[in-house]
Amino acid sequence: MDPGKILVKFRFEGDDKPQIGEFTYEQYDNLRALPIVLECQIVLNEQPTLTKEDMELINKKIIQACKTDKTHASKLSK
Repeated sequence: MDPGKILVKFRFEGDDKPQIGEFTYEQYDNLRALPIVLECQIVLNEQPTLTKEDMELINKKIIQACKTDKTHASKLSK
């Protein structure tokens, strides 16, 4: 795992099962604040289930969610 990264287990609305990915703490904090995230927690001793391509798709999903939810986007910019 990259230094400065943590493993995060999360699940979006509409997803059947949670995923595990490497995030910075700031990314984790932003992710768990999104209204489309139903589950989000830091985990230890688990293997990431996401590839780099998956992480790119998730970043796009997060960006789209921020555009849709202007309240959340303005909160993140503070």
